[in-house]
Amino acid sequence: MSLKRTLGTGLKLAVSLTLMAWLYRRVDLTGIGSVIAGTHLGLLLVVFALLFFNTAISTLKWQILLKADDVVLPFNNLLASYMVGTFFNVFLPSNIGGDAYRIYDVARQSAKPVHTFASVFVDRLSGFCALAIMGFIFPLSSLGLLSGRRVLLLPLLVFAAIVLLIWGLYQQRLVRWGLRVTRLDRIAVISRSLDQFLGSITTYKEKPGVLTRIMGVSFCFQFTVIVCVYVLSRAVGIQIPFVFFCAFVPLISLLEALPISIFGLGLRDAGYVFFFTQVGHTREGGLAMALLYVAVSLVYAAVGGLVFAFKRKT
Repeated sequence: MSLKRTLGTGLKLAVSLTLMAWLYRRVDLTGIGSVIAGTHLGLLLVVFALLFFNTAISTLKWQILLKADDVVLPFNNLLASYMVGTFFNVFLPSNIGGDAYRIYDVARQSAKPVHTFASVFVDRLSGFCALAIMGFIFPLSSLGLLSGRRVLLLPLLVFAAIVLLIWGLYQQRLVRWGLRVTRLDRIAVISRSLDQFLGSITTYKEKPGVLTRIMGVSFCFQFTVIVCVYVLSRAVGIQIPFVFFCAFVPLISLLEALPISIFGLGLRDAGYVFFFTQVGHTREGGLAMALLYVAVSLVYAAVGGLVFAFKRKT
């Protein structure tokens, strides 16, 4: 691991540990334990079913993008790759570890690494776009539940950044100008790879049906995340209206996606504490939800680890 990457990981770990220490310094740990201890196991199974549903529809979205670029692979192969990617997203010190594995795995099967990279890039970008839109519209329609409009700043900034990125990719002139200015266009492999990448972007642009379908799947995915967190709250006996989860879950998802912590630890916990206390719930309830969410995510990701172990043996 390079010095730069080591320092980056160390800073993220420091942020997570600092936030965790600050959040848990004055809470009743017994209270958190009692909330988690009363978890309804039947509802936990529903949560795992929802997580698998989201993995399946995400795989379908990825397959649509690949097929649009003439990369045709069986759904089961892509599903296995996505499951393993979920495992690496959790256990590697980076949020893109899973994406890197997916690119490697599918490129190995298709012999089209740049086209595969483009599909994963647009897959991720469409997800953030749907999340930013929902993170702005849902809280905007529920401002009575939240403290002011400042909570809308994060999704608005994310959406603006995504719009600028999409505009740059669609126009392509700015990207190619940047390559010329940096003289990277003189490196044949970079120039050739960029041409292939922008060619994939053009292919998606010329097939509006593809973009419509992947955005539809992206919105479905993000809404299912809201349902998943709501069911998780009911599993531990927390009685908060569903509309409140619609208002705050997208905001927490954007918060924990910021590349300043390890797996969103600390950021996620702070988000749950902040929003739960907005409706008069306890800090212990918010922290219990954050801890249970991580525990469920780890168990589900471990299934991807088993898939990875099986693939290595075959």
